[in-house]
This record gives sequence, structure tokens and C-alpha cells, in this order.
Amino acid sequence: MVGAHLGRLTRSASGAPRLYAEALRRDDIHPPEERTVVNAQDNARTTETAGERSAPRGDGIVIAIDGPSGSGKSSTARGTARAREMRYLDTGAMYRALTWWVLHNGVDATTADAAAVARLAAQPVITMGTDPTDPTVRVDGTDVAEDIRSPEVTSGVSAVSAVPEVRERMVALQRDIIAEARRDSGGIVVEGRDITTVVAPEAEVKIYLTASAEARAERRSREVRTSDIAATRADLMRRDLFDSSRAESPLTQTEDALELETTGMSLDEVIALVVKLADEASGEVVPSTGAV
Repeated sequence: MVGAHLGRLTRSASGAPRLYAEALRRDDIHPPEERTVVNAQDNARTTETAGERSAPRGDGIVIAIDGPSGSGKSSTARGTARAREMRYLDTGAMYRALTWWVLHNGVDATTADAAAVARLAAQPVITMGTDPTDPTVRVDGTDVAEDIRSPEVTSGVSAVSAVPEVRERMVALQRDIIAEARRDSGGIVVEGRDITTVVAPEAEVKIYLTASAEARAERRSREVRTSDIAATRADLMRRDLFDSSRAESPLTQTEDALELETTGMSLDEVIALVVKLADEASGEVVPSTGAV
């Protein structure tokens, strides 16, 4: 199992491996800006910085990150993509873009019937920019990156994303983006709620990112700039229940996904750990022999 040497691994309720933050060997994690790699020509270990590379390496791997709201998926995925010069895809933004379109057309996403949502969702062209330094989201050419983070979109996105026709269309588009990144660049980091289970079950690195409800609520509150952590926590719990119980592509953890519990970890520590897992999966780092 990739990454088994990084810390004390136990089993979650689903049987999947679980990595606890308090068991991490901190001296075994390199910051994302600098890490040890294997030179393909002479197998020598060298150190390089992300800024020294002139082009993506073209290894074409996929890093799939699932997890509940507020677990840090977006920040971790973007940071990992920047560190490894990979592409980045926020699949949640795609569902938000369709939700914005539904609302923009005067339909209340939370009360409309699924057929009406499906008809509207089939109309617009969704374009995703996958540069991790400047990811973009466009609907029929209109930049909606800010609009899709509105409270109205947040309230309606769960209902829209649960419509089977919506998920079918979005999954097909996501798979096309992943295939292109495998073929034409250094691979891609994809985050969402059904990446390891539905969108890219063949991903070389599969992670289920989570944290305590309190930590997630605090992170989300900072993100949306609110001091009402209790209300944020309640909203996260509501979203968790909806996402994990929906009939179409529910949020769940696969048995071969590494559950990374990040309560108490800094963002830099989480990114560095995911980068290390990806390096090992692509054969760029000689695995440590440290005790588990």
C-alpha cells in the first residue's frame, strides 16, 4: 500500500487504511517546494525545487481526493497540483456552475422537480480551466467563479447534484478532462465526492480526506468569513447526511483509498504528505524504510 511507511495505519469501519496525523513522522515529510526524487537516467537521488522544472513531467498519474465539506479538499488538491506541476480539477465547482445556471434561469433548485433541473442542466456549456494557479469556471463563456460561491448556490447545489442526468453529464465531462490531462500533461489532481468511486476508480493515488466536525466547521467559517461556527457546523452535518445518503453516487470511502484524518495538521503538512504519496506512486521517490 502506497504510503504505509508514513505513519501508524489502522483500519476504518469500512476496512480501508486510515492514517492518523499524530502518528506522522514529521522528519519524513518534505515541503512541497523541495523533495527528493529519483533521476531516471542514473537512479541517483537528487533534490529539485518546483520552480526549477521547465515543463510538466508527463507521468500522467491521477490523484483522486474525496471527502466531506470542509475537509480541505480544494486547498490540498490545488497545493498538490502546484507542487507537482499537474493540472487541477474541482468537480464541485462544476455542479455549482450548473446550480448557478438553474437559479439564473429562475428555477428554485431546492424545490424544482428533477426533470426540470435535468432539462435546464443539459443546456449550458461548462468550461473548466485546470491551471492550479488560476482555475476558472465558465458557463457559456461567462466567468462564474465568484458567483458560484454565493449562499444561494451553496443551498441548492446538493439538490442539483443529486439529479441522475446531471451527474451523468458531469461525470462524462470530468472523465474527458482527466483523459486529456493524462495524455497531454503531467497528470491531474481531481477532488470531489465520487472521484475514487465513480469518476476515476483507476486513479494511482486515492485519498479520503476528512477531519473532525469541529475542525471542518472552523475551516469553513474562515473560508466564508463568518463567526457563527455552530451554524456552519450544522450546515456541514446537513450536507454530509444528504451527500452520503443520496441514491446517485453517494459520498463513501472505497476500501483501497487512504483515509487521511487531518485534524491538527497544517495545510502545508497535508500537501507535503499527498505529494510524497504521489511521488511514490509515480516512482519518483524511493520509499522510506522507517518503521510503521
